[in-house]
Amino acid sequence: MVSSSQVAEHVRSVHAIISRPQRPSGHELVARSWLRCFHELGLDPAAEDAPPPLAPQAWRERGDKLGEVMDSAVPEMQTLHRQLDDPNSALVLADAEGVIVSIVRHPGFARDASLRGLVEGARWSEDIQGTNGIGTVLAERHSLVISREEHFFARHTDMVCAGAAIHDGVGEVAAVLAVCSLSPGGARALRALVERSARVIEHRAFRSRHATDFIIRFHAHAGRVLTAVDGLLALSPEGEVIEANHTAFELLVPDGETLLGREVTEFFGQSLPELLSRTFRSGFHPLTLSMPQHQTWHLLAQQPARNRAQAGVRGDSGSAAQALAELDLGDLRMAGNVHSAMRILDRDIPLLISGETGTGKEVFARAFHASSQRARGPFVAINCASLPETLIESELFGYKQGAFTGANRDGRRGKVLQADGGTLFLDEIGDMPLVLQARLLRVLEERKVTPLGGETPVPVDLQLVCATHRDLRAMVRDGSFREDLYYRLRGMEVTLPALRDRTDRRALIERCLAEEGAGRHPPVRLGAAALQVLERYRWPGNIRQLRYVLRTLVAMCDGGEITLRDMPSELMDLPEPQPPAASATAAGDARGDAAPPSQNSHLNPLQSAERDALLSELRRHRWNIAGLARELGVSRNTVYRKMKRLDIDTDTQAGDGY
Repeated sequence: MVSSSQVAEHVRSVHAIISRPQRPSGHELVARSWLRCFHELGLDPAAEDAPPPLAPQAWRERGDKLGEVMDSAVPEMQTLHRQLDDPNSALVLADAEGVIVSIVRHPGFARDASLRGLVEGARWSEDIQGTNGIGTVLAERHSLVISREEHFFARHTDMVCAGAAIHDGVGEVAAVLAVCSLSPGGARALRALVERSARVIEHRAFRSRHATDFIIRFHAHAGRVLTAVDGLLALSPEGEVIEANHTAFELLVPDGETLLGREVTEFFGQSLPELLSRTFRSGFHPLTLSMPQHQTWHLLAQQPARNRAQAGVRGDSGSAAQALAELDLGDLRMAGNVHSAMRILDRDIPLLISGETGTGKEVFARAFHASSQRARGPFVAINCASLPETLIESELFGYKQGAFTGANRDGRRGKVLQADGGTLFLDEIGDMPLVLQARLLRVLEERKVTPLGGETPVPVDLQLVCATHRDLRAMVRDGSFREDLYYRLRGMEVTLPALRDRTDRRALIERCLAEEGAGRHPPVRLGAAALQVLERYRWPGNIRQLRYVLRTLVAMCDGGEITLRDMPSELMDLPEPQPPAASATAAGDARGDAAPPSQNSHLNPLQSAERDALLSELRRHRWNIAGLARELGVSRNTVYRKMKRLDIDTDTQAGDGY
């Protein structure tokens, strides 16, 4: 903490700066903030105390009001926290009034963070905390770094705080993302990292809000289209701007003119239908538009992400070509996957799809096929893990009459030949035996197939798409997968994110519900509480599990709304204790320093182990119920119910010293 002599020295510095008619060059922003704090807000730089944080219910309600921004920020904050790897820092999200609504920090930094007011519910606006990396961002409306002695209050001068604004769709600051650190150096790097993450959050939130609107993505630099720094416009069907992200405001109306409600033709010289048509004809590659004012824009027009119940059955090539685009519901990683796949459409480049089981690899493969010029050809799928090793070769390459005992009298065309003129989808390619990998490689190189028992190669023309949940690179290293085949299959690789990591879960849930409930009268809808449970569940089985759950809920729903009463019990309860906790307990017993017997003698051994595991998690989160619930993907009420069942109460918390 800051010593009394340091406080006195800082107070003298503040008074010296604010009393000068001319401020030192490079310190205008800090000096301007200090003047506000001293003259307008009447703050004393030597003040030691700040008001207590808001009650939990109050700051949680503020977080809920942030909506898509909050939903998009939580996973990005976890990612940035791991990237920073700084045990003396706190990563915070504050609302437009400077109230912290979410915080990620190293467990060892919790006490120091609390002493400095870096806790949920604390207000960090300038009128409360003086010049700082949250409140001053709100006052100045752009990203900045407040480093140590640049803080107005002396109590903050041992800290560096880098903050970046997160804007809404009408040009206002909706929230601030900031990193506050006690570690030396790295201020410029901190600012760059926070700015990037703020743009990612802003993008995700914008696309989530406008999943059912037309979107224009553009920039003056071609390489920035379809990145976290491009301009976004949400348009009505008539081509009027509904909302825009901060980059779009800066690029199109840098002088602060009105942007909302204006026609897209005014900025890009073409109507929305023309831009959509040109984007389609370009194979979904960004267009280059040269404007009369010597301005060049690189632009991509996207249709709304409609579910099948809204869009109906695809009946023409134009709607079929949207199959890939419809997989983009607002998650930035899925948007990147869709864009990458569109770039290789009809270019004879193999596609490799990786991801956990149930993430929708075959759905992605079918959309890739339906969006290509091969859409009228066959889509032939084979699961390499579901067939016995002795049958895979005949299934893939076929066989001639009498090729082996038990063969069909007339022979059989293999899957490769069946896919001629279309797409061959090899699921779980990592389970293909090595000997067949060599044959597949030869087919891909020669574009000819020789059936078992045959002598004459048969030409074949197909698009190859493969999928796996395995780490093929690791398999190449250990010799279980051919390196030459791996590089032949990996023309383009996309990795589908797990459902628990996707920021478009709500849109995906609503789409799946519409598909599972298609034709049902009255239509089935999700109640707010039930939707919240589905959004926060961690979905170990990914989208496949989600579909089965929704299918059952639709079948069992008596009315038109699915409520909490309809939820399966496994979605309402916390996960069982994990093996590491049990292993740690066993290790403790082996050392002879096992924990004393539980006072809750009415609990059976399994419940006692569960109680210990939950207590461990609560202590790791310093009894922050909301933080634990967010990490586990459940509601706070679920945590409280579990605590009550296992006799964990406030007396236990007090015993921990929290």
